[in-house]
Amino acid sequence: MKRYSLIILAAIAVLMTGCRSTKGLEKDNTKKNAVESVTGATYVQQVMENAQTVQVLTSKIKAEIEFNGKSLSLGGSLRMRRDDVIQLSLTFLGIEGARIEFSPQDVLIIDRLNKRYVRADYIQVDFLKRSGLNFYSLQSLFWNELFVPGQKTAAGSADKFTVSASGSHTLLSLTGFPNLNYDFLTDTQQKVLKRLTVQGKKVTDKGELIWKYENFSNVFGKSFPTEMEATFKGDNRKGRLALQLSRFSNDADWEGHTTPSSKYQKVEANSLLRALINL
Repeated sequence: MKRYSLIILAAIAVLMTGCRSTKGLEKDNTKKNAVESVTGATYVQQVMENAQTVQVLTSKIKAEIEFNGKSLSLGGSLRMRRDDVIQLSLTFLGIEGARIEFSPQDVLIIDRLNKRYVRADYIQVDFLKRSGLNFYSLQSLFWNELFVPGQKTAAGSADKFTVSASGSHTLLSLTGFPNLNYDFLTDTQQKVLKRLTVQGKKVTDKGELIWKYENFSNVFGKSFPTEMEATFKGDNRKGRLALQLSRFSNDADWEGHTTPSSKYQKVEANSLLRALINL
């Protein structure tokens, strides 16, 4: 059980302390050609309109976590209420060992096995602060949506994306930010987001975030991925979180914001994450 807890929290550490990137987006080997259906902002708008529209989405999950050579398979659930909360519960043998909760105000990490928790503002998380990833950007990642860093939604911002077609895929890029580039790879025919790559502008940047979506299915009338995979690299650390989603529901009858038990110890984010990274 101790090993289980350490791997979970170490993987969280990769998420919370990831840094900027030098590695670029993998390119399709097909020569770039104009695609008739791709017309700049119009295509971006179509991708936005194809995104999920329900306000509440929950699912059971099977999770695979890898961190610096350690790995673990877990169960759990993902619960999301739009513009309010993203709640990821990780279980082992039917027992919740960790909960990660994102709200517009802060990030909450609960280690139930060791009875401790962290609550941190987004500006306290170095990668999120530097890259402009706030709650609404993270929400878009879990909801399989386009986003513009620093904005609540990407609505009305289609003209901010550079659009280029390559074979069966179309790349939507945001390059107008000082530190990072954001590349959204979409399926041209289906007009859905398949992969996000966040990478640094400088040669000295060493981190990378890639978020992939696969195995799309009809979920409440919209095409939605049943598999997500996030990989994080930087400073000789690497981690991977893969989720298989099933049993979707839009039931809103669940606790949206967790209050840690008074028996739990609150610890500082930096000290906990520093210790986890050195495991």
